[in-house]
Amino acid sequence: MADDVSSVKPVKKLNLTITTPRGLKFTETCDLVIMRAIDGDLGIQPGHAPLITVLGDGVMRIHNDGVEKQLAVFGGVADVEDNQIKVYSTIAQRPDEIDLERAEEDRITAEEALAEKCEDQMTKRLEVMQYRALVRLQVARSNDFFDESVDDDDEDS
Repeated sequence: MADDVSSVKPVKKLNLTITTPRGLKFTETCDLVIMRAIDGDLGIQPGHAPLITVLGDGVMRIHNDGVEKQLAVFGGVADVEDNQIKVYSTIAQRPDEIDLERAEEDRITAEEALAEKCEDQMTKRLEVMQYRALVRLQVARSNDFFDESVDDDDEDS
């Protein structure tokens, strides 16, 4: 039997778009997206069932042809349908957009204040600040493969 090249199906990909209040932030065709939902990490591959989920703060990992890109994503909503992932987030930052020095200062400030056992409400805010700083540090230290991304500067709120 000879191989029939015409019967080979094309490899399916996901189309990822990330939009922030400032407009389109990032687009990518990829094989796998792993994002932080409010109840844990969620992996999406081509053919995934339709889904809408609320996003938490965390690292979004985008895999394409064996290469991983990372974004710091803070909150939002993800809509998955027909191999399309549409993410609407308050803040999404590429490694080159993160002020590494500021993120490290935020981490240290939060850790010091937590060590002093502040009031409960302040402690929660500091824990969030510390976690966001750690997310930014991880993404900033990742390999940067964002040559053709849409450029936009999101400010931390």
